[in-house]
Formats: sequence, C-alpha cells, structure tokens
Amino acid sequence: PVTEPDVEKYKALRLTSLKVDPASFSSTYEREIAFTPEMWAQRLAPRFKRTFIASVKDERSISETWVGMISVLGPSELIPAMLEPFERAGVGADWDMYFVAGLWVHPEHRGRGLGTRLVKEGLEWVRTNMDPKNDSEGKRDRMIILLVGDDNASGHALYQKVGFTNLTSMPPGEGNSYMSLKVA
Repeated sequence: PVTEPDVEKYKALRLTSLKVDPASFSSTYEREIAFTPEMWAQRLAPRFKRTFIASVKDERSISETWVGMISVLGPSELIPAMLEPFERAGVGADWDMYFVAGLWVHPEHRGRGLGTRLVKEGLEWVRTNMDPKNDSEGKRDRMIILLVGDDNASGHALYQKVGFTNLTSMPPGEGNSYMSLKVA
C-alpha cells in the first residue's frame, strides 16, 4: 500500500524534476503543483502501472533520500489516443504495448548507474506483469516504448545500453524520438 510519506516524497521528487529539467517532460511544474493529494496518491497506486524509486542513504539520519524515478504504464493504463499514432504507423499491432514515463535522476546522482538500474527494474516488471488486457487477448509478446529528447545524448546512451533501439517507423515528435525494446 502507498503511504502518505511516500506520496509526499514522490511529489517532491517529481516537482523537483519538472523544475530542474522541464524540457525532459511532457507535463509542467505549473500543471502538477496544482494536483490534489488524491491525484498524487493515484500516481503511485499500483493498478496497471508501476513507479520505481532510486534512493540513497542520507548520511545525516537513518532515512533514505529519493533521488530518481521511473514509471511504466501497462496496456490497461493506456488510452486509445496514446496508441493511435502507433497504430497508424503499423507499430505494435501484435504486441502488448508498455510505455516508460518520467525517467529522471537528480543531477547530483547521475553517472552512478541509478538510471540503468531503474530502467532494468521497469523491464523486469514488464516481463512479469499480469495486466488484465494480456489475459483477455492471450499471451502476446511485449514491447516497451519511450520518448526521449533528441538533445538528450546521455538518455539515448542509457537506453541503448539496456537494449532500446530507435523506432524509425514512428515519425519523430518536436525534438523527440521514439525508442523501443521487445521484452521476452
């Protein structure tokens, strides 16, 4: 179960990410600062999506500080409008589609493998997730897709390191490219 302190830590981390790297997200600080406590809690609710957190031990206390996050949306979490561009491009017709949303590591903690660890945790969840949509359509292969800024060389390198490739059949977005990975 999601606890109130976890929701507050997530909110602080997410708002920090939107302030520090606004160009890396499709949302804005101004939009999300207005979220209600219920909306923040819903972000962490483990329905058909999963959020993973990277934390580091705080030397001044016994607690840990949250410094990174990734969210992965499962097939049942995706609305038709999200899938429409992929269907038009002929991508994912025979796959269960998952999406990475909001990978971010605080700048003070980058270059230490936390982003790679978060992506690998997300991939493992995709491998083992029993999404209701998977059950209704039978066992299908899974594909995980993400959108990364064209100017984000370290993001591209991280994703390529864990096996993502550019999704060339999808037209690039404004300064962004799609990447995908077929998950066995």
